[in-house]
Amino acid sequence: MKYAGYNYQVDIVEDVNSPYKLILKHNDVMSSDIENPKTHLSYGEKNAFALVLFMFKTIKTNPDLVILDDPISSFDKNKKYAIVNMLFKRKKSLKGKTVLMLTHDFDPIVDMKLHLPQEYESINSSFLENDNGILRELEIKKEDIQTFNEVLQENIESHKVNLTKLIYLRRYYEIMQSQGEEYQLLSNLFHLRSIPIYQDRINGNRDMTEDEIDLATINISNKCGFQFNYFEMYSKLSEKDELIKLYVQARSNYEKLQFYRLIYKDNSDNDVIRKFVNETYHFENDYLYQLNPSKYQVIPNYIITECDKDIDLLVKV
Repeated sequence: MKYAGYNYQVDIVEDVNSPYKLILKHNDVMSSDIENPKTHLSYGEKNAFALVLFMFKTIKTNPDLVILDDPISSFDKNKKYAIVNMLFKRKKSLKGKTVLMLTHDFDPIVDMKLHLPQEYESINSSFLENDNGILRELEIKKEDIQTFNEVLQENIESHKVNLTKLIYLRRYYEIMQSQGEEYQLLSNLFHLRSIPIYQDRINGNRDMTEDEIDLATINISNKCGFQFNYFEMYSKLSEKDELIKLYVQARSNYEKLQFYRLIYKDNSDNDVIRKFVNETYHFENDYLYQLNPSKYQVIPNYIITECDKDIDLLVKV
């Protein structure tokens, strides 16, 4: 058996009399074997070859169930695809076997369910959520894999809470790099400015004109499907009790976090939440495709637990 990857070739020796079971050769210097692989292989290369050896051992022992625990997250996109291809599509691979693969990585789901479903037969994929020790499983179907633009459009059209529609709409304008009057007006709303300003880096900030506010109001209303009024919504957002009520009623962790940030105006002293928002929060930047955060709990429950603690303190006050 042979495996070629990176800059190396691995020969698996099946001769029981051979002193070696694995021979490593560099593709550029095939005349001599590498006697000490540890001094030549990077961390990623060692992981890749370990997967190869595991696969061959599994083919030989033929177990009823194979479990792969996050095997590809440490690789870049090209190597992820190559390794998944090696594990599940080649003639001598795990194809046809019962395999449970656990991963934090969304790329394999996109390839298997969306782009190449005909090449991966009998694939079942699920989103697992740990809800305070209770493991919940939600199926991921092909139609659940969306661009973030599609996610935003769906929530703008279908959500029942008007403020939540506006949260998604503002993000939509950001993603589309459309920061005209509509984005400006929504940005003012979420910054709780009683008088909307037009931010202009070249000419300086100024108050938005009545015509600009009216035009933005019409376009926002048409986009969201309800009659938007800046000053009525501003008055609603100014009432912290109303925001707390919306936070409690929200069923999506993503939306709870949005309401939390409005309540605290992004100035929370909670180090856990601040670190998460600064380093991890913008999950939509990680993948071209993703899952709808109103359906799948992409924000970890431990973050919402921290939010709950701060909200409970406000309620008690």
